[in-house]
Amino acid sequence: MRISRLLIAFICLQPHFTYAQALEEIVNRFISQVEIPRLSEVYPHATITIKLNNLASLNYLPDCKDNQISIQNQRPEARKRTNYEISCPDPVWKSYLPAIQSISIPAIRAITPINRGQIISQSNTDTGEVDIADLRGQVYTQQKPPYGLIASRNIRLNTFITDNLTRLPTLIKKGDAIQITASSGTITVRMNGVALENGVKGQQIRVKNASSGRIVYAKVVTDSEVLVNY
Repeated sequence: MRISRLLIAFICLQPHFTYAQALEEIVNRFISQVEIPRLSEVYPHATITIKLNNLASLNYLPDCKDNQISIQNQRPEARKRTNYEISCPDPVWKSYLPAIQSISIPAIRAITPINRGQIISQSNTDTGEVDIADLRGQVYTQQKPPYGLIASRNIRLNTFITDNLTRLPTLIKKGDAIQITASSGTITVRMNGVALENGVKGQQIRVKNASSGRIVYAKVVTDSEVLVNY
C-alpha cells in the first residue's frame, strides 16, 4: 500500500516538476542574455558566473498563462549576492530566487612584501585574478597600473593593490628651488621661487617669489614647476 501511494504522488508531481525546470531555464536564459552582458559592460575584462539558489521553490509555483513571466534583478549594483524576482500576471504570483555572483578581474598584486614608503613597480608586482567582492577600494589593473605610486602602508605578499594602499609620490619638497608659472588668458609669466612646503602632483602648496618675496598658492605640475592662475 505504501509503495502505491508513493507512486501516485510521484506521478502527480511529474508535470509540475517539468514546469519548474522550464522556469529555471527561463531564469538562466535571462542571466545569460541580460545580466552577464550588463555586468560585462561594467567590468569589461571580468570572468562572470551566477549561480541560482533555492531552486526547489520553483516546484510550488502554478503554471503561468501564456508564459508571461517577468524577471527582475532586485539588486543590480550587488557584487556578490542578489535576488531575482519572478512574477506572473495570470494567475498572479511572485517568487524570489537568491543568487551568488562571482565577478573576477585581472588585477595587480604584490609578488614580494612592499614596505610603507616603497615605490610600487613592475618588479614587485604581477597580475592575478581576484573576485571584486573580496576587495576594499578601487583595484589597479594593467589598463590603470599603480606603477610609480608609493605604498601608504606595508603591503603583504599576494595582496591585491587598491587605491587605499597607495599615495602619490612627493614631487616637490620644502625648500626646493622651483619655477613659478603665472598664466592669465594668453599671457604667461615665469619666475623663480622657493617651495614653502611639500607637494604631490596636482596639490596646492605655498610658494615664495624669489624676486618680490610674495607668498602665493600654486598647483604642483612637475618636480620643478608650479602653476598660478590669475
